[in-house]
Amino acid sequence: MKNLCLISLSTFIFSFSLSMLFGNPAYSQTTSSDEMAYLYPANKEKIFDETVEGFYQALRDLKYSVHQELYQRYKQKPKEQQRHLDTVLFKEMPDASVSIRKKLLFKEVEGFNYITFDGNILRTYPGIDINDYQVISPERQVYFFYSFKDTEKEFRGRYAIYDVETKEMVAGGGSYMPKLNLTRNTYDKEG
Repeated sequence: MKNLCLISLSTFIFSFSLSMLFGNPAYSQTTSSDEMAYLYPANKEKIFDETVEGFYQALRDLKYSVHQELYQRYKQKPKEQQRHLDTVLFKEMPDASVSIRKKLLFKEVEGFNYITFDGNILRTYPGIDINDYQVISPERQVYFFYSFKDTEKEFRGRYAIYDVETKEMVAGGGSYMPKLNLTRNTYDKEG
């Protein structure tokens, strides 16, 4: 019985080894970034008549079916699983220090990173690196919305990137960061 198992096992290993040795080789092919097949391909040459302000209002009014479906899915979730709707369907912060609405190429989004100091380290917000979004061509037109408030006590921010052609959100989020209370003249007050 033991020998039969050993013979079966060695036959299997031998046949597997032969199939690996004489099997079809696998080849890898790389493409240049110009030939990359993006889920959202370049469309910088296309003309889209809708303005940023027009899209923002359409987003708020749920004009497009993609936003209506998103809103319906949002409302069906239990309350504890719902994110803030103003982040899901972007809405500017009413008391924001800065609010940006731009129609631009996806590669230009990186230029809008804001650096804030929390009392300990410098932080970049939203910290978008387009290399992290390899499904979107850098030459793709997007709507970029960005709203934040930076005070001595806290930082609050929201951003969203929507594809101009499909009207879908391709990136977005919100952030809250309390800041440490540091006084600059600590030594002056002690002495």
